[in-house]
Amino acid sequence: MMEKRFLIITRTQTKSGRKSIDKGTVGCVEKETEDEFIGTLINYSAKQGCSLKKDNLQLISRHEAQLLIFTDNLAKRLELLHNRKLFSAISALQENDLVVVRHNNVETPGVVKRLVEKWKKGSNGLDVLKSMAFEVELLQEAEHRYSQSRGLAYPVFNAGEILQVSSVDRPNPTFKADEHKGAQKQRDIGQQNSDSNAVPQRRQAPERPGPPAALSPTAAVENGGLKRVVSGGSLGSALQTAPLELGSLTELQASNGATVHGVVRWIGVPEGKSEHWAGVELDYELKDCLDGQLGGQRYFNCDRNKGMFVKLRDLRPDSRFLPAPSYMEPPCYPEPQAAAERRFEADSRNEDAPPIPESSALQLLEGRMKGIQGHYNSCYLDSALFSLFSFSPALDSVLHCPVVSEELIQSVLRRDIVNRLRRQGFVPAENVMKLRQLLGCDSFTFEEKDPEEFLSVLLHQVLSVDPLLKIRSNEKTQDCYSYQIILEREEAVSVPSVQLLLERSFLSCDLKFEEIPSCLIIQMPRFGKKFKMFPKIIPSTELDITDLLYNTPRECFLCGAVAELECYQCLRDPRLMPGMIKQFCRPCDKQVHSHRQRQDHQPREISLPRDFPASIPVPRQKMELFAVLCIETSHYVSFVKYGQGRNSWLFFDSMADRSGDENIPEIKACPQVGEFLSQSEEGPVQVELECTDVFVKRLLCDSYMFMYQCPALCLYR
Repeated sequence: MMEKRFLIITRTQTKSGRKSIDKGTVGCVEKETEDEFIGTLINYSAKQGCSLKKDNLQLISRHEAQLLIFTDNLAKRLELLHNRKLFSAISALQENDLVVVRHNNVETPGVVKRLVEKWKKGSNGLDVLKSMAFEVELLQEAEHRYSQSRGLAYPVFNAGEILQVSSVDRPNPTFKADEHKGAQKQRDIGQQNSDSNAVPQRRQAPERPGPPAALSPTAAVENGGLKRVVSGGSLGSALQTAPLELGSLTELQASNGATVHGVVRWIGVPEGKSEHWAGVELDYELKDCLDGQLGGQRYFNCDRNKGMFVKLRDLRPDSRFLPAPSYMEPPCYPEPQAAAERRFEADSRNEDAPPIPESSALQLLEGRMKGIQGHYNSCYLDSALFSLFSFSPALDSVLHCPVVSEELIQSVLRRDIVNRLRRQGFVPAENVMKLRQLLGCDSFTFEEKDPEEFLSVLLHQVLSVDPLLKIRSNEKTQDCYSYQIILEREEAVSVPSVQLLLERSFLSCDLKFEEIPSCLIIQMPRFGKKFKMFPKIIPSTELDITDLLYNTPRECFLCGAVAELECYQCLRDPRLMPGMIKQFCRPCDKQVHSHRQRQDHQPREISLPRDFPASIPVPRQKMELFAVLCIETSHYVSFVKYGQGRNSWLFFDSMADRSGDENIPEIKACPQVGEFLSQSEEGPVQVELECTDVFVKRLLCDSYMFMYQCPALCLYR
């Protein structure tokens, strides 16, 4: 008789004529079709068999179902399911294992004394499955309230009330894909032939050892918390000997150093090889991967770009499903030989990696698991770092500034993030977490923040880098790292450009650049993250700052001679090309302001270098756009220019997708952005969002921060 399968609803499913099925509902599979399961739901009022779409559920083991249905809170069930490490540890609990439980809203250590079972009814009205919970002896009260000598039962806790687990070390079984993968159609598993080199498949389940010796409650408590108990072999040795077989969940390192996960689909010796290899079907597509074929021979079947072949010794069990408590030290895996060789090669090169050249950008970066991996609200930081360091040298001086007190954070930024991104095209989340932990504020490790706050803390408070901008106001110079556009909203300008916004902001506030910046970071006008002053903003691929520089010659707006006066009131005059800065030589100024509607204007003197010859043409000072950060519903992404080509644009999202507990970063080429920007340079563009490409629409509507560079000054500064 086939063993029953169980499921949990992960997306709310609406039933026509009946109430919806809530997320977190557990059930039993009765029948299966191509797209649906017919199942009996536990503690569900409908009497009929329920048709459940496979996309809305996840398959779970019987034991996991028993633990989940004792937890009445549906949201807590899903939280447990997503915290695979803790849930796997809870699933493996035995008598006398140490745990931390939530008791009367207090974290309390205890010892598991017994597993409790209770029947639960299904939607068919019959008993379907025994739920399971744990009787726990609370160590701080072991001698008082719950003493068995007084005939009192131990308190019962469901899986959702267990916060930590510290079981004694025991051999760990290799988890199988059909026990833990949710609602994925099982593919044909490659069969091993009778070749003497093939690894025989291990079909027997590992034996579960008996419970360890009882622990003394008082000896197990230390400072009100758990004291780690170790007996027998170490966890690391158990992992090394855990057998990998067909269907085992595994993890390995991709060529760019990213840790990827999948299912073992084939084991054997490929043609032309002398040792055992494994064919792995990955959880998601990766660029340049296979479909189960190697050297023209098919070993197993999977979707294109989801198959990899690796040496069997380079595989290890999937750490996401190992019963290791979250507060213990992570297991020390033996480093695969290929990974060790790559690490040695990287360590042997102490020189810094230059920005990624245009010729190799797409090959290195395009695809999934590329760029910087997001984790715990890090998108603001990921998008800022990727934009600043992937292709531009604008802030490379930050990596070498002489900082004695913060040498560690500078080293982490340079070696673990920037150099790795430029050499391998991928930075794992743990590398970025190192940087976040060194920023001097714990909130950077988990809270949502803004890119400008991160850059200010990193550059000013931590690294003490010289300010990027020197802005003159009221005869005084102010230092800053970015500039926030400040102006009053004008209905006449519905779709402004960055050039227009910067000029109006500078003139209205009477500001000038003291010197040409090597890197200019401009924040768009907003009222918080959600309230934009302008629904669309046109990016300026070149930013002309000639007329915004202090003590620099400028051209007369009318005749082209050296200007001596500027007029802010003329900026808005509809008869004088509204939007452009108005500056005049003295004859033109007299002519313009002789008009009766301009006689009340107040032109201001322009500061000029001494003895500047009026006959020399005024040189134009321009900066290049190299990145744009966008935000939509508190999530930051970025558009980055990766070369001089007109259409050389990439889109980066550090949390484009999710697999288990980790985010999947993704980079896509978007030449359509370059096509649009080249049109906007030729003149005003009428933007109809309904007909606009999705990338262009996102760039126009969600732009938050523009980054410009002056290539001639980057290396100098």
